[in-house]
Order: sequence, then C-alpha cells, then structure tokens
Amino acid sequence: MTDAPAKPEQPRQRPPAAPLFAAVLAFGGGILLEQCAYRPARLYFVCTLLLALCSLLALCFGERWRVRIAYAAAVLAFFPAGGLIAAAHGTGPALSTALLRFADGDEITLTGYVARSGSLRSSREPRESLDIYVEQAQHENEAAQAVSGTVRLSIYVPGSHFASEIEEDGADQPIAPPLFDYGQRLRVRAKLRPPTNYRNPGNMDYIAWLHGQGIVVLGSAASTHIEVLPGAGGSLVERLRWRARRSILRQMEQLWPAPYAGLFQAMILGERGLVERGERTEFQRSGTFHLLVVSGMNVAIFAVFLLWLARRLRLPVEYGIVAALLLTCGYAWLTELAAPILRSVLMIAAYQVAALLHRDRAPLNTVALAALVLLAANPRELFNASFQLTFLAVLTIAGIVVPLLVRTTLPLREAVDDLGDLRRDLTLHPWQAQLRLDLRDWAAVPCRIFGEQRGLWLAAQIAYVALALTELVMLSVVMQMAITLPTAWYFHRINPRALWANVVVLPLMSLLMPASMLAVAFSYVGRWLAAPFVVVARWSLQGILAAVHGSGGAHLFDLRVPRPSAAAIAAVVAAYALALLVARRQRWLAAVSLALLASAAWTIYALPRSFEHRPHALEITAIDVGQGDSFLIVTPGGRTLLLDSGGLVGGHSDLDIGEDVVSPYLWWRGISRLDAVAFSHSHADHMGGMTAILRNFRPREMWFAPNYPSHEVRLLMTAASQTHVQAIEHHRGESFDFDGVHFEVLSPPADWELKPRGQDDASMVLRLTYAGHSALLVGDIHKRIEKMLLEDATRRGLLTADLLKVAHHGSNTSSTDEFLDAVHPAQAVISSGIRNSFHHPRPEVLQRLAAHHVNTYRTDLFGPVTFYIDVDGVHPSVER
Repeated sequence: MTDAPAKPEQPRQRPPAAPLFAAVLAFGGGILLEQCAYRPARLYFVCTLLLALCSLLALCFGERWRVRIAYAAAVLAFFPAGGLIAAAHGTGPALSTALLRFADGDEITLTGYVARSGSLRSSREPRESLDIYVEQAQHENEAAQAVSGTVRLSIYVPGSHFASEIEEDGADQPIAPPLFDYGQRLRVRAKLRPPTNYRNPGNMDYIAWLHGQGIVVLGSAASTHIEVLPGAGGSLVERLRWRARRSILRQMEQLWPAPYAGLFQAMILGERGLVERGERTEFQRSGTFHLLVVSGMNVAIFAVFLLWLARRLRLPVEYGIVAALLLTCGYAWLTELAAPILRSVLMIAAYQVAALLHRDRAPLNTVALAALVLLAANPRELFNASFQLTFLAVLTIAGIVVPLLVRTTLPLREAVDDLGDLRRDLTLHPWQAQLRLDLRDWAAVPCRIFGEQRGLWLAAQIAYVALALTELVMLSVVMQMAITLPTAWYFHRINPRALWANVVVLPLMSLLMPASMLAVAFSYVGRWLAAPFVVVARWSLQGILAAVHGSGGAHLFDLRVPRPSAAAIAAVVAAYALALLVARRQRWLAAVSLALLASAAWTIYALPRSFEHRPHALEITAIDVGQGDSFLIVTPGGRTLLLDSGGLVGGHSDLDIGEDVVSPYLWWRGISRLDAVAFSHSHADHMGGMTAILRNFRPREMWFAPNYPSHEVRLLMTAASQTHVQAIEHHRGESFDFDGVHFEVLSPPADWELKPRGQDDASMVLRLTYAGHSALLVGDIHKRIEKMLLEDATRRGLLTADLLKVAHHGSNTSSTDEFLDAVHPAQAVISSGIRNSFHHPRPEVLQRLAAHHVNTYRTDLFGPVTFYIDVDGVHPSVER
C-alpha cells in the first residue's frame, strides 16, 4: 500500500512590513469624517466593536486567508475608532470664558500666578509677554470676584511708544520690564480685551489658536502696575522646569553677544522673542525657518549626538541607549513641549526601545506609532499645519528617501568600507569590487606621500564625504518636492532656493546643536572650559546666517502662490502615493515615480486656484484690516488694483498687516499678481503693509498723491524701485481709464503744501465710474477738504456717487451734512477696527448717515464687504 502523495506546503502569508501605517491612515480618515459630517458616537463605537470582532474571527479561517482578512478588518476598525475618539474629545470640558466679562477696556485688578514665564519681545520698544492664571478680578470700587482663566499680557514700560497710546505721562528713558518667572503670584492693574480675528477668507483663526493654548483674553499692563505677592502657584515640577529654562537662557546671553544670543535661544530652546521680524522673514524666504523652531530635527540631532558620544565613551550599547533616551526626554522637557517635540520623542523612543528588545525597527511603523498616539491624545492635531508637515517630512524620509538610499548610495558605502581589506573584494558584487580597485588606484599618490594605510583612509574619507553630500542633496530635493503642497497651501510659498540652502545649513546645524549645548553645560563649571565650544557654535551660526542671508536676502525665485487648484492637489497626492508604493521596488519605477512627483509639485505653481470675478461688474471690496484701510478693486475685465494696504497704528506689535492679513486674502481669491497698487496717504494704517504687497504680488504700477517725503515713504519708494514697480504720482484734475473703468482724481492739487502734519488732508480722492454708476473713495480727508471738494463740484459737478467710502474710519472730523447732501450716496462703507481706541465710527457720523438714508456697512461688524457695480446699480455682499 503506497502512501498518498503529500500536499505541497502552502507558503505562509507574511504580515505587512509596516502594519500601523495603514491603521493610522484609517484613524485619520475617521477623524476627518467626524469633523465634516456629524455621526452619533454610539455608531462609531458599534462599528469599531464589530470590525474588531471580525478581525478576531478571521483567525479561525484557513491559513491562506486569515492573515489578510484579520489585518483588513483590524485596519478598518481604526476608521470608526478615529471618529469615536474625535467625538469624545468634542464633548470634553469647554474652555472657561469667565474672564470675558472683564474684557471691556476698563482698567481692572487681576490676582493670580504666572502660568508661562515672561519673555522679552523684539520690537521698537521693550516689552514682555507672559501668561497669568487669574484667580480673582475686580473693577475699581467693587468687590473682588473669583474667576478662573488664563490671560496673555503684554507688559510695557511707561514712556515708550506703546505706553503713549495708553497713557499721557511717562519716563524720558524707557527701560526693559522685569522678567517674571513661572509660579510667581502677582497683582496686576491691566486692561483686557477679547481676541479678535481678521475675518477675511484665507486668514488665520487667531482665536482658535489662542484657545488651543488655553488663552481666552488678551491684555496690556504697565510694568509699574505690577505687584509681586508672597507665595507661589502652579506645580513644583513646572517651577523647576521654567527655572532651569530661564537659567539656560541667561547663560546663552552671557556666552554670545546680541543678536547671536537671541538666535541661539530660538534654535536650541525655541525662545524666539529676541529674533527680529526681518531676520525671521529671511529664514522664511530661504526655506530654513524650521531652524528657528525647536522641532523634531533638533531632538533627532541631539539623540544621534548622544548615541555617538556613548559609543566614543565605550559604554555598553544598552546603557548608551537608555542614557540617550533619558537625556533626550530631559531636553524635550526643557523646551515648551510643543507637539513636534513630542512626536519626535515618541518616534525616537519607539525606535530605540525596539533596538533594546532586539526587534526589527521599521521606520514607517515608528512614524505611524507616534502619529497614532498623538492623534488619540488630541484628534485636532490632524488639522494642524505643524503636524501635517512633520508627519509628511518623516514619512518621506522613511518611505521614499531611505529605500532610495538603500538602492543607490548604500551599496557604494559597502564598497568603500574596509578599503584596505583585499579579502572583502571577494564577498561583494563585481561592480563594487571594481569600484574598490578604482579607489585604490586613485589612492596611489596619497599612499606614496602619507603611507599606504593613511592614503587608503584618506581616499575612503573623501568617498564618504562625496556620498554624504549626494545623500544630503537627494534628501533635500525629495523633501522639497514632498512638502510643496502643504507649504503652498498654508504659507503660499514655493522656494527652490531651499534646496541648496538646506544642503548648507543642515550639516552646520548638526554641528551647532551639540557645540552650543556643550558650551552651556561647561559654562556652569567654568567659562574657560566652554570657550572652544562657544567659538565652534558661533562659527556654525555665522555659516548658517551667511547661507540664509545669501538665499533669503535676494528676491529671485521667491515664488508666492495662491492656494493650489483641486487638479494640482489631486496630482500631487496621486504622485506621492505612487512614490511611496514603488520606492522599494525596481530602480526605474522609483525614478519614474520621483519624476512624476516633481511634475506634480510643479503643477502647484503652474495651476493655481483660478481668480473668479464678475465679468460685467466693477468690484470694490473693503478688506478687514482692523483700524485701517485696504480696498481691492477688480475691473470687469479682471484687472486688479489694491488701494491702501492697512498697517499698524502703533509700533508695539511685529504683525505685518500686508504679509499676514491682506496677502492671504488675495491668495485665497486666486490672485498671484496685481496690476496696480495705490496708497491714499502716508499714514501707517493705510500704507504700512504696502512693502509686503509689492514683494508678494509684483504690481506693474504704484499710484500715489503728493505726500510729505517721510522716512516711511522713502522706504516704500525704495522697495518699489527694487521690485521694478513704476511709481506714478496722481493729483487733482487728472482722469484716465483703467480697463473700462473711468478714474477721476479730485484731490489733492499738484501744488499741495507738503507738511509733516496734516497728512490726512493729503489723501488721494478717487471717483470711479462704470456703467453709469460711481464710487467715491476719499481716504482720511477732513472737513476743510470736503469743503474744497464741494466748491470744486459746484463748477465741475464731479461729486455725486452711489457708493461712498466714509472718510477717516467714521471720525467726526469728516462726513459733514453738506458733503453727504452733495454726494448723495445710496451705500456707504466704513473701515474700522473692533473696539478701537479711537471709538470709530463716531455715533454722530452714524446718525448723519442714517438721516441721509444711507445704507451703511462696517468692517468691524461685518468683516470684509464687497460691492458690485453694474448697469443696475450697486449691490452689497457680506461674507457669512
């Protein structure tokens, strides 16, 4: 009797190499679904439970299918789990808003403790920013009330420009305010205000950003109105952390002079208060702004340095890994523990723990594990630009760059290793052995000079450096292609210069981080011990600054783009997914996928969001710029003019209205270039943001009226010359057509007396006419110019208008009854800031407008307001 032939053994189904990667994608998809479409939490729970049970039941199937089915069901279970976690976080405790009752602009007394240590802020005047956890608040002559909440205060010095906006008296020479530490109990007399948003589409949600940090109210206080109370608040651990952090920041100020100390504080601990706005802008232009933010790169450099140092000290591998993990966590603890830091610490910890347990370390699994933990802790991180950029950067390294290096430079490194060992040639591929022979031939001359061993070592080191540079260039190129979409979406910037800038600064940053940390550590023992590291760190920083200034200082190739179109987004996502899939396969497939990724990234610039306008109407949009003016004028043919750019009334903030408010709105509209810009007069609330507009949108012309040649005007004219913008002066009596729209300049006259004061009356007054209807834009003129316009109108009849831009933000210095009678507008718009200190618009002006039956719109109430002028009249439209 013969035995039955044995069945061939079925190959075992191997699980995916990175099982958590698909799971975290499903988890993120569930969070996105819950955000976009509400579903009951119990539905998510039931779906998660059923899919988890299906995954367990699949293990009962045959050997051939159970792994695949179990894995698929487990991955699918993460989808409703993401929605369940997001729904649970959405029903959590809301942020306390009790402090908003006191944010009425009146001075109140707050009692509490410092929740975030104070830090000096770089601006024209010395000021300090700190957060206070408030326990009691009281108005003058009223009893104190128990409240809870955190307020962010700006502490100014009496006598500074900032103080002059708030109080009349002041010292002759302002000094820096004292810095307060975490836990100090304070009694502060301050003025509070609720945070506000610029409500233009495309602008940042500043209120949500503050709420994410636990801040509900903003305020300002004089340094002389702060009393330190006995006792301490907060936790002991946090007091120790902030005390250590403050000590390190002070050591940096002693080791390096200004402005280097501020840069070291930013690069090592994330304290950017002393970094000037101009310096930050150059880092942004060069694509190296991540150097000023303590991110995962800093933590990774620190961890790698610690592991290298442990090997040099010949510590056992296990001890070295544990020591590196503990010190890395300690460094992260000293920073402000932002999400990028936590992500990096999680990934490094998972990677090194796997090494301790002698497990395979899959980079994609490590990235996915960190993302999964952070999303489970805070699902809203999914919509954070920092999270997306960090996750995408690390995913690109792990999923695309590393496989490419394994197939390209890693075999070359294997060929260079132990170059003097002839027996190793027999174990390698023939082409690798041939490369070793070529290197030995090239090393013949160094061998004759330095000896055979040193000559071969020199040849190997040169080869290693060439390979490292190749890998760095490859990393920079692939990384820039991968992050093109999010940087264009969030920052409206495509920066080819970042390719070579990062190639230069990343090695220098790898030297700067350990050198500066060793300098600070040794400085506690003796300055002479720290001196060599201080010099190395400073040289590294100077090299970084040379690369940044050489790249960021020039405007060439600084491409600012509108939000990408849907077609461009789809192309980039598809190309990136394809690159992830085939990077581990054949070389030609990887090369094709990278070419597709590069082409898709180029579509971000080539296919921006289309600019939509009404082809048979003149559009005039009052952009919400707070207490200032900015109007976008779009002709029926699609040509664009920006009249005024908003700006800052005072010098206490480093916010650039042109860059941070007006430009994002224009990019949201799909505008990549303006045809012309104009500023009505030379006050900062009208022209303060114009330099950024010139730089970002490169208009062909800049219109202006006769103005006093102040320092600000000269700087703007210089910027126009540098960006090749033609400056054109217009004055009373001129008229011209601009793409079918008739423009008339009603004021000021060509011989207007130029004085440093009275620039409001030098405002350029424009009357626009299209399809038989007109708009009158009058800047900040006062009553005497209105009278002059009335006198001129009796002779020429040029003053009537369907739409009036109310002068001077609704100040009572303008808009007289006689002027409103002559203009006889049906619609009016007032551009003013919410709860502005000038109390614009004035009630008297609003009453006069109402008495003349004018339908009035205000940016402080409605946000941006758009008026369409066509043959049927003027049609207002308000964003909702």
